[in-house]
Amino acid sequence: MVVALGAFVAACGEDDGGSPRTAATPQDALTRLTGYIADDKGKEACALMITAVREKFGPENDVKDCETAVSSLSSQVTDKKAYREMVPSGLEVDGDTAEVSGYCGDGWTNADGSRSKLKFDPNDLGTLTLRKDDGGWVISDYTGQKHYSSCGG
Repeated sequence: MVVALGAFVAACGEDDGGSPRTAATPQDALTRLTGYIADDKGKEACALMITAVREKFGPENDVKDCETAVSSLSSQVTDKKAYREMVPSGLEVDGDTAEVSGYCGDGWTNADGSRSKLKFDPNDLGTLTLRKDDGGWVISDYTGQKHYSSCGG
């Protein structure tokens, strides 16, 4: 029984099309996501997303699947520590839903509130929507950066 329970627990939240791994807060889900991207941990990153988002994340980033997208994004991160330390300062929470958008570089900042000087940072991910389920917060929708028009300037 203990072995079977251990196998079940190990499988929970894996990117196997099952239930997503939840986080206690939307901020936690997002900072875990960026940490997984920085560290090229596609399975873990994709496990934070509902199935529909996993299926969308790859094509939105011009690759075949979620794990390949994470690897592709990770290869663009030149300063892993700085990327991992960015915070979703533009996160808007409304009850059981939350959203952060990197449109025009306004959704993510350095911990001190300053704008990133990284060539590729979490703002380049696009828009991430989250929802709170019984188990916690999950990434429930995603729109990649390629859908944004110019910010002007």
